[in-house]
This record gives sequence, C-alpha cells and structure tokens, in this order.
Amino acid sequence: MMEHQPKIIRKTSPYLRRPQASVTRMMRDVVIALLPVTIFAIYSFGMSAVTILLSAVISMVVTEYLYYQITDLISGEKFKLKNKSFSLYNYSAAVSGLIYGLTLPDSTPIWVVVMCGALGIFLAKLIFGGVGQNVFNPAAVARVIVVVNFSVKYLLHTVDIPLLESVDGLAGATALTFTNFAYESDLGNMITNVFNPAVLDNFSLLNLFTGIGIPGSLGEVSALLLIIGGIYLALRTSFEVRIPLTYVGTVFVLASVVAIQQGLGIWYPVYHILGGGLLFGAIFMATDPITSPITKPGRIYFGFGLGVITFIIRLFGAMPEGVVFSILIMNMFVPTFDYFKWSKSGFTKKSNLIFAGVILASIIVVLVGASYVG
Repeated sequence: MMEHQPKIIRKTSPYLRRPQASVTRMMRDVVIALLPVTIFAIYSFGMSAVTILLSAVISMVVTEYLYYQITDLISGEKFKLKNKSFSLYNYSAAVSGLIYGLTLPDSTPIWVVVMCGALGIFLAKLIFGGVGQNVFNPAAVARVIVVVNFSVKYLLHTVDIPLLESVDGLAGATALTFTNFAYESDLGNMITNVFNPAVLDNFSLLNLFTGIGIPGSLGEVSALLLIIGGIYLALRTSFEVRIPLTYVGTVFVLASVVAIQQGLGIWYPVYHILGGGLLFGAIFMATDPITSPITKPGRIYFGFGLGVITFIIRLFGAMPEGVVFSILIMNMFVPTFDYFKWSKSGFTKKSNLIFAGVILASIIVVLVGASYVG
C-alpha cells in the first residue's frame, strides 16, 4: 500500500521565490532596503532614534544568543563562543531587531524597548525552534507587547491635545491618529469624527509622502523611502510582491468605497495608504517568508485578509493603527492556507467565485459599519 504524500512538501525555510537564494542574502537585501528609512529616521529624530534602534537590535540579538547558550548548557554541551544555532551570522535576529526598532516612536523609554524586544523574539521565535520554525513575526509580536502594555502611559499621552496646536509637541502619535479626531474651534477641544478633512490642514498628503514634518514611529513617516525600499526588494526578488500589493490595494479599495458613501474625496483612501504604518508593515513585515503562505493564491488571500482587518481596526477600533495586529492575526491562518488538502498552486473557477463573494461581503460589512460611524 502506497503511503499518501502531501502535495506541498516543505524542504527548507525561508521559502523564497528563488530556490538558490539564501537566508543571508535575503536579510542583507532587507537591510539595504531599510537603509534610506533608517537614515531618514536618524535625521528626523536625532540621537533618540539611534539609541532606540541600537537597543532594539541588541535586545533581540543578545536574547537569542543567551537562549542558545543556556539550552546548550542544559543539554550538556561544552561552551562555544560561536554557537551553531545563533542566527547573528545570517542577520535574521539583527534584521528583526531593526524592523522592531523602526516601528517605535522616538519617545519610547529604552527599558521598554529592551524588555519588549527580548520578549518578542523569545515568544515569537525561540520557543518555536528558531529560524524557519516560528509562526509569528518577532518584530510584530514585540511591537504589540509595547502597544498593549505601555502605549497609553508612554506613547499616546499627547492624543488629547487639540489637533491644530499639537503637531510640534507630539512624541509618539502618528498623523493617522487624527483620522479619529477633529479640532472644534468654538469649543477648543477634540471631537470624534473619522471623516473630517481638517486633518489635512496639518498633515498634507505631500508631507505624508515625503515624511517631512510628520510625527510618528521612526521608520513609518516617509512613504517615498518605503516605496523605494520595496522596489529594490522586488527587483532583487527578495520578497513576495503579491502580498504588499494585495494588502495596500485592499485598504485602498475599502477606503474608497467608504469615501464614496460618505461623500469624501480621494484624499481619504490616499491618507490611509500614506499615514501610519501600512506601507512599512506591508513591505517589511507581512512579506516575511517564514510567516506568510507559499502558494500564489494563499499569498493573495493573506494580503486581502491583512487589508480587511487593518481597515476594520482603523475604522471601528479604539486604536488608530491596526497593521501589527492584522499581521499577527493572519499569521495564525498561514498553516490553513498551506494545508495540502485544499491549497492550490493556481486559482480555479470555484475559488475565484468564493473569493469574489468574500470581497463583496467585506465591502458590505464595511459600508454598513461606516454608516453608523459616520
């Protein structure tokens, strides 16, 4: 009796579009793509950016190194300075730390950076077995730990400052924060209004595109530099371009239908694309080859799910941003997309009809919800 073999066989990881590509090569490309954003962050935020980025990288690298030294000691192996499991040599731990640091505001206390970075790589990567075994993106997990435990006290304490007077004093809130608020000049305080174009008075689309004069997390303020980095990775075939295109496209479509319903201009969907961490997350976090699907349809579904969850969180959630939460939520479904019994290497008529129905249902849900919010 012949034993059943799965249709998708995983032999190596990460799973790249080019089989001859190595983890080291891919990580090196990611660092190069992040260089413009990193340099701009240092230019915009000064030494606080340098301190945060170094702390984030060191916290993850040191945690991984100590973890493997301790596990070797427990298993009875002799101490070796160059631990065989330590991934500093392929840059994966350092890249996770750099991405994590770039998601943080310049006001983040260093002890928070270090503690959450160590927890992030331990909980998301090390306990799963290291490189190629993790289910969740380590940088996203570390960022969520910061948001859930410390955002109110340390990062978003300026959110109640009137919009027209707070731009220069912001130390952590992004421009996207103010899609949920507008300044009421007669009363002198903020009112909730997710569709108020007054936000453009202080955060123009041109400023959001270039990153000049925009507050927020270190690596998320310049859409132009993020796009340049994404183009470089695409040309190097070092990431799966379907995921960011589907992700960003989904948010744009959902925001556009809401804009039509509410009588808003094109500024509204463009603002969602350029503001906050959407581009950064789509290019540098959602495309992690270890925590994203390996089939073409799976990548499209993955990107679509990311877009729907992100926009729903932004529109209805208490927090203005939803990128890292959507990435972690969709990470959980990647094994489902790759399950050999229903995963396909291409689209079929049946899958297209089902996917079209899911898209239509998502649009209806968003429009119904937006009518109540508006």
